[in-house]
Amino acid sequence: MLRLVGLPLAAALVVLLGGCAVITRPLDAAQRERLAAEAQRQLFEGQEPIERPLRLAEATARAVKYHVELRQRRMEEAAAAAQLDVAQFDLLPKLTANAGYSTRSNDAFGFGFTPDGTIATTPTASVERTRSTASLGLAWNILDFGVSYYRARQLSDQKLIAAERRRKAVQTLLHDVRVAWWRAEAAERLLPAADRLLAEVDQAIDKTRFIEARKLLPPVQTATLRRALLDLSQQIAFRRNDLAQARIDLAVLINAPPGAEVHVATIDRDARQVPDLSADIEKLEVLALQMRPEMAEEGYRARISADEARKALIGLLPGVNLETGLNYDSNRFLLNNTWASAGVNVAFNLVKAFSLPAVRRSEEAQRRADEARRQAMAMAVLAQTRLAAVRYALVADEFLIWDEAARDDDLIVQHLASGEKVGIDNELELIRARARAMASHINRDLAYANVQAGIARLFNSVGYDAVPQEDEAKAVAELSDLVELRFNELERASFSPRAAAVRPSAAVAEIAGATPRTAALLREGVERVLASAGMVAAGRPADVQLQLHLFVDTPTDGRRVARVAIVARPGPGGATLLREFKTSLSDPVDDEQWRVLGEGAAYRVLGEISAIRVTRPALRVAQSLRSSIKQMRRPPGNGRAAPDFDGGRLGLRLDPQLGAESPQALSVSN
Repeated sequence: MLRLVGLPLAAALVVLLGGCAVITRPLDAAQRERLAAEAQRQLFEGQEPIERPLRLAEATARAVKYHVELRQRRMEEAAAAAQLDVAQFDLLPKLTANAGYSTRSNDAFGFGFTPDGTIATTPTASVERTRSTASLGLAWNILDFGVSYYRARQLSDQKLIAAERRRKAVQTLLHDVRVAWWRAEAAERLLPAADRLLAEVDQAIDKTRFIEARKLLPPVQTATLRRALLDLSQQIAFRRNDLAQARIDLAVLINAPPGAEVHVATIDRDARQVPDLSADIEKLEVLALQMRPEMAEEGYRARISADEARKALIGLLPGVNLETGLNYDSNRFLLNNTWASAGVNVAFNLVKAFSLPAVRRSEEAQRRADEARRQAMAMAVLAQTRLAAVRYALVADEFLIWDEAARDDDLIVQHLASGEKVGIDNELELIRARARAMASHINRDLAYANVQAGIARLFNSVGYDAVPQEDEAKAVAELSDLVELRFNELERASFSPRAAAVRPSAAVAEIAGATPRTAALLREGVERVLASAGMVAAGRPADVQLQLHLFVDTPTDGRRVARVAIVARPGPGGATLLREFKTSLSDPVDDEQWRVLGEGAAYRVLGEISAIRVTRPALRVAQSLRSSIKQMRRPPGNGRAAPDFDGGRLGLRLDPQLGAESPQALSVSN
């Protein structure tokens, strides 16, 4: 009988165990195709179509709304908030409801015995063969409550960390979009012209080979022209790759299909401005320590470590468990089928209490590690903010250099194109000049993109939030208006329009060693140079007085040596400058030679008396630094001269436009 029953049970057990086995099933082709189609559909669904060329603010708005990495950060923040909601329930007491049903094949009879040890002769039972039970209990463990409380606090800080990481992702995205947009703007304007010019350069290179084969020009000249064209073609092709990639980068950032044609609104060349950094760098550093998401994240991590230490200390305390409940049993042999119960249970692990010193040491070590990590992050934030300010000045210099080079290359092209001489060599020279001009234009526009990247890097280093989180769900048009407004506010707060460089005025005080007529001609030449440099004192005393003394040797072989000693006195308290200009004059000396001699004398001292960067930007010093400079210039109480300004930590070159009373008062160099 047992054998007949055991065989079906064994077979059933084998089938059950076989059903529990896990079988590896890789995705088939249909499933892969379905996943790919679903991913592509979800990636771009719900997006507003791009109906016109993108402005910078609109591209930024689209990136904030649709960029996939930012979506991931939002989902991480939502997941952290959901975990916190779940952890809140761990703080509540445990309310347990139980219900049961039990039966057995026979009655639970048993023999009892009397106090004297006599065994009863009649079996008895106090439990029914079939019965049901139910209970409703409330249990609360104080130790578990304490651990759950600090765990919930840690999850709350984890949620805040996720929010700061989302902020950082937005700030990084704004930086990347600004760089990619300006590069794409350059590509929008320059790529068609660059492609046409590369085709012309290739034709010109082929033409040089034809010229070389027919010996129409000297071989060295032909090879030199071809080599120059090849170099320029390589430069344009290399830079063209950067421009072409910028469109794809922008499309990825705004979550447009990589193959889509993304066009941007172009900006006129003359509308490109390079403002001065006017914000106080020291204040920017303090603001960065307050606003950077990384610093806030380190603060939350320190709180998580502190709560972890508190959890470890609570784990050493005795565990107190409070229980109460209502019970029911259907057993008809019981006198009371329902009853209430309550109890208190205390458990204390005596061995674990000896780990208290180790817990204390672990807490202190973790606290020091958190402090060291926070200090390292603070140093990195300060360095990034300071380097962002310095980097901006450097890339602004680079842009203005390329801007000047591009303007000069355009002039060369115009002169060559309008020349009367027409020939093969002139045609090749024109193509080479056009190629060099195109390379300069590309380098100039990429340099301006780096200027905009410097602005974005400064905003990112400080931790500016251009888009509040509550505005991210708005429509693209409304969000782009808010982004543009915020950008304008940040640029006005940190930058100021570049003021025209103020050059000191100069005038000729006296000319010695010359006849009145010769002195007048020399003065005319000096004033011609001062006028071209914008340094003529118009109706006011000149900042620099020039004194000239002429020395002319006796004629030798129809030539005579002329020397002009120039003394430049920059006013009260300024350092006197003494220079000499020497040249040869053809005898007899006409009026124009005397004027040119005056011009040469003026050029000899012009660069030193007007040591100002006319076109190059300099890092504009903030008000706090200006006040410290004034304090250094003010003579100390003991009457000794104030020490020279050594350029500070940045090695700054101070300009007269920074608030000095006179140009010569700021003749400070690196």
